[in-house]
Amino acid sequence: MPNDTLSRIGDSIFKEELGFIPTSNSTKPPHIANGLFRMCCDEYSDIHDINSWVVSEDKKNAISTEVLADDYQDIFSNGKNENINNIKNLRFLLSELFNQDNTTYASDEFSVFTISSHWLINSSVSPEARIGDFLYKVLIKKINGKQSPIIELLKSTLAKDNDDLTKLLKPIITYPSDQAKRKTGVNSLITDNEIEWNDAKQIIRDGFDKLAANIVLRKEENNSLLILERIVNFSLFATFFYLISCNYYLHNGKLPPLLIDSGVELESIKKASEQTYIMAKKSIEDYVVNVSEKIIKVELTADTEKACLDWINDMVIDKDTDDSKRKAIISYFNNFLLEEKSPKRALARSLQIALYTLLYSNNTPSDFCRVLGVRGGLIGPRGNRATRKRYLINAFTLENITLSVLTEDDFKYGIELKDLSRRLSDVYNILLGADSDYEYKILEENNIVQSTPGDLRGDLSLNAQNLAAIYISIGLGKQYADGVTLIGGEL
Repeated sequence: MPNDTLSRIGDSIFKEELGFIPTSNSTKPPHIANGLFRMCCDEYSDIHDINSWVVSEDKKNAISTEVLADDYQDIFSNGKNENINNIKNLRFLLSELFNQDNTTYASDEFSVFTISSHWLINSSVSPEARIGDFLYKVLIKKINGKQSPIIELLKSTLAKDNDDLTKLLKPIITYPSDQAKRKTGVNSLITDNEIEWNDAKQIIRDGFDKLAANIVLRKEENNSLLILERIVNFSLFATFFYLISCNYYLHNGKLPPLLIDSGVELESIKKASEQTYIMAKKSIEDYVVNVSEKIIKVELTADTEKACLDWINDMVIDKDTDDSKRKAIISYFNNFLLEEKSPKRALARSLQIALYTLLYSNNTPSDFCRVLGVRGGLIGPRGNRATRKRYLINAFTLENITLSVLTEDDFKYGIELKDLSRRLSDVYNILLGADSDYEYKILEENNIVQSTPGDLRGDLSLNAQNLAAIYISIGLGKQYADGVTLIGGEL
């Protein structure tokens, strides 16, 4: 437990209450994959040999190709006489394939790969942010006596070594052949009683279970790389959904809608989608306030201004010789006292501001929405110059989210787009626009309509038409002569 009070509060909110740490800008899909795969497989590997080859020679402290040629001469067809340019070309290819998100470093302990088999799973790295651990607990929770089928699907997929990518690494993986490279039994035992449960976790668990079932129905079991990509992609969405919705499910806050923009430049959809994204970020701020207040109520008996000021003055604040941080928190507190009847509530709001500006200034928990959303294909436009983000979803992410709500009957016989739109809004509060009157009402209740220019109700229907075209283009939809669009897998 850190001595610094702000750090202690932050750890209590995220490590203990939330279950993961949404404060790093470095978290990328391979980090989440590495954590989740390690937990589900209960193993990791010594990645030194693979890392030596995958890391670009241009990186600081990387092993030179000449050294690799000497160290690994036994795996080459021509032994020590192998052409050095051929080795350089192989090294470049491996980097392109297994370092797609620039997540490898000269030091093995910081590297993660684009993972194609269990041989590429590393031990824990900081940018994982404990997300893999969080999702694993959701998946191993026994529902009707069973863990999620996604676990066995993932384990069996990662156990396959015959995909084209892993074949490229086989000579490196097996060299030297007498060296043990796998470490199994790395997880601590987690019982059902230790897993705290709530409705938000149930929703993402149901999503994983349906995704697994639909992968089987689509007969994708032999396409191991696609399965892994689907699971990682949905993992990012599931984490995003939990982060923005836990204030609603745990603290009676508002559930922010996610208005999907189909990308046809409808100005009202753009503006409304931007506002729903801002709502999502605000819901995380509210969550931090509510958990801070919960902590304060345990530590403070009296709900008075004096008691709260005494608590602030007793805070341990590291590296603050001029006491500027404490003065800032007192200033926040005095301002919020003018708005709140409860001094404890004012203190909780002050701590939220302090955490965001003093402790997590480089990447706040609300900013982590962007980290997950952009890298998970849910939010756009990409790039730092595009400061106004919205739910500009890509086709693959749309497909995976849809597969997470389709039943077996939906898959076989199809579900009308309007009914799918209602299903997505009921499960994730995702709005496609196909049930325009219902979704317009949701946006109106959240004060989105009132501040959106143009014909939002009419544009919702146009937005849905373009999403229908996307479903058809990816083979998950079919439009009939009467204009009805069905979504399913066997149409």
